[in-house]
Amino acid sequence: LHRMFLQQIKRTERRQKQQEFQPNLNAESNPIERKKVLNRLHMLTQQVHHNRPVSVIRVWHGCKRTILSKLLSDGFAALSRLDKGWYGTAMYFTSSAEYATKYTDPNGCLIMCYVVLLNPFPVITDDAPPDVSSSSFRFYGRGNYSNYQCHFIPVAPVNNDTNWNFRPPPNGVQDAIYDELAVFQQTDILPHAVVHLKSRTTSSISVASDADPEKRFLSKNETCEIEDSLMSVTF
Repeated sequence: LHRMFLQQIKRTERRQKQQEFQPNLNAESNPIERKKVLNRLHMLTQQVHHNRPVSVIRVWHGCKRTILSKLLSDGFAALSRLDKGWYGTAMYFTSSAEYATKYTDPNGCLIMCYVVLLNPFPVITDDAPPDVSSSSFRFYGRGNYSNYQCHFIPVAPVNNDTNWNFRPPPNGVQDAIYDELAVFQQTDILPHAVVHLKSRTTSSISVASDADPEKRFLSKNETCEIEDSLMSVTF
């Protein structure tokens, strides 16, 4: 997985200079709000410091313990077990460990991952209004939009439904409590650590990948060194 991730970083470095992968938010509705969404995402990428000229974000994925080993050995896949994907048929992550726990059980796991970003598409309430069925969302059950590599969605509960109904807030990104990142390629993702949930007061953390993953995506002449601000996790 480390080698695949490094290759994807190198590919992203090349593509971010190519015209075919440049975003064009002015062709979308409410480009000002969409740029605010990207500013929020940029702030999250600033929490991870590394030595490559690309953006990398630290995110969480909640899963059941029974599928953990398969995820770590074979990587992620967009299986659409819960639904076809509100914001695209993708692998979903969030910058909030708290929000990720909604997608597991009390004895489940959280996987902390790094995701390399090329040109994320900012999803706003225009794409997922609060008063329609999720199946009517612009990207429901679809792949990545146009030339965009992933979709980033700041969300808040609709009508205080804090269980499952989280959508882009109608009044703008400033009202978002959590966020979701819909990733369409497994090679954009590097699992890094696992949090095993045990109770409301205890949890355990283990490194998920091999060969000194905390500090480098590969070694020797070609590395991507990371200095991560994550120190501990408490539930």
